Amino acid sequence: GSTGQQIKVVIFDTGITLRHSHFKHIADRSEWTDENTLDDGLGHGTFVAGVVASKHAGCLGFAPDAELHTFRVFTNRQMSFTSWFLDAFNYAIASRVHVLNLSIGGPDYRDRPFVDKVREMSAQGILVVSAIGNDGPLWGTLNNPADQSDVLGVGGVEAGGAMAAFSSRGMTTGELP
Repeated sequence: GSTGQQIKVVIFDTGITLRHSHFKHIADRSEWTDENTLDDGLGHGTFVAGVVASKHAGCLGFAPDAELHTFRVFTNRQMSFTSWFLDAFNYAIASRVHVLNLSIGGPDYRDRPFVDKVREMSAQGILVVSAIGNDGPLWGTLNNPADQSDVLGVGGVEAGGAMAAFSSRGMTTGELP
């Protein structure tokens, strides 16, 4: 199987904790918020990066040899703006990343600049992966940008493999009557 060797993966989240022992090589850390720090004060970005690229033998990521990039687009107050994402998306395109992970989702399918930029990244050959949301179990809760046809949406599963009750599903918010 693949270990992610020669693949550039960027995590759009809250950053990665500085000096974390599970990551041996982080190629790029960039800050897009108004907080002027690269440190992950919440732990979410560090967790997501670990799922992807942890090199720790007891908790190996699924692509431990990937070239890891972290773009801090959320503050410690869990706040972000479309403009921060658009700037970071442009930097991801310029950096020629292969995979872009978004740990976000929302009913903002009408945010045309955001939606169009996600489409542009896909057209540039970047695999965009996004959370489908935690708004289940109702149908019609699939969040943007995971609801876009050119985005790989990821949901939650239970230990036995069944869809998690909290995981969003069904039609997108834009398709609801």
